[in-house]
Amino acid sequence: MRRFGFNLILGVAWCMLWGSFSSWNFAGGLLVGALIINGYARVTGQSSYVMKILNLLRFAAYFLWILAKTKLQIAREVVTPGWSQTPRILRYPVGHLDDVHVTTLSNAITLTPGTLAVDISPDGQYLYLHCMYAESREQQIADLDELADRLNRWVFS
Repeated sequence: MRRFGFNLILGVAWCMLWGSFSSWNFAGGLLVGALIINGYARVTGQSSYVMKILNLLRFAAYFLWILAKTKLQIAREVVTPGWSQTPRILRYPVGHLDDVHVTTLSNAITLTPGTLAVDISPDGQYLYLHCMYAESREQQIADLDELADRLNRWVFS
């Protein structure tokens, strides 16, 4: 987070050096700043700043894909007659995650149409979820595992 703030400062400094505060000039400043920060990180042995940004963009694209898919599923439910929902309350294990991971995962689940993080167990080991389209518990748990895994690899690594 500190490196991102420093990158923003470098982008503003770039605009000040060029005397133009256009969006393209600011984007160029962010790119030059990211390269500078990434070079510094490589010299000091820290993790790559550019790879971290690319991983965040990968997760954003993955999450947007999930959002689009579930929104189409909800839209189909609204437009077609009948009832194709298979609602279910699931207990998802989160005991191996810390508080920030659990909060981020539950927010991602709640943002996805058709799912809702309802509660967390008093001991913090399980997250209770309401899923509108959970025909198979195993498939829904596998989808949640994939979301949690990608969140862990691409955002928190």
